[in-house]
Amino acid sequence: MIGVWLYLGVVAKTPILTYHDIVADASNKKVWFDCTVQEFRSQIAWLRKQGAFFVDSGTVYRSVRDHRALPKKSICITFADNYLGFYKFAWPILKKERIPVTQFVHTGFAGSPVGRPKMTWSQLVELDRSGLCTIASQTVTHPEDLTKMTDVQVLAEFRNSKAQLESKLGHKVDQLAYPNGKFDSRVSKLAKQAGYLAAFSEACREAESAVNLFEIPRYVHTRYREAWNNLNRQ
Repeated sequence: MIGVWLYLGVVAKTPILTYHDIVADASNKKVWFDCTVQEFRSQIAWLRKQGAFFVDSGTVYRSVRDHRALPKKSICITFADNYLGFYKFAWPILKKERIPVTQFVHTGFAGSPVGRPKMTWSQLVELDRSGLCTIASQTVTHPEDLTKMTDVQVLAEFRNSKAQLESKLGHKVDQLAYPNGKFDSRVSKLAKQAGYLAAFSEACREAESAVNLFEIPRYVHTRYREAWNNLNRQ
């Protein structure tokens, strides 16, 4: 068990935030986890004001793996669902601010114009090559609940997504996010079996509380202040 550890007398706690779609304004909001451009810009500005040190998800999982505390006030930004709204609205802000980010993609919908448009493979490659954006897996079809699927079905979602991403991007992809944050110990073991090095949930706790590398928690972005303030920054 990994759990929260002490490092030089300081409790190591790092929040990972997960966003979904970024929309132009409040009139475009359809669900509670949508975030407007102004809200996103304000949240980043607030975190900057608190002295946030932005790190990528790979840095976080390696720190958990190595039992090594990150710099004080570290925080990680991730996105789910491959929405075009990320590319149109969030990416320009992140790129200007030089903030690393991870985008978790359900590969079966890349480029789809149905419903909420998704980013194309060419846009994902562009992001990947920027050096600021990590492209990672969120399965192929974004199942509602992986825990209700068979081992064969879950492994197909994990492996096929990984293979598609690696083929399009031209390098290994080793991070996974569970759709809707739903998983159990069986599913997390299958993530390891599928060849990933780390997997992320939406358990709304600090990263270092993970019991293993395939159950690393993230906070939903609406709780960004709580995530920050609850960590007793020194």
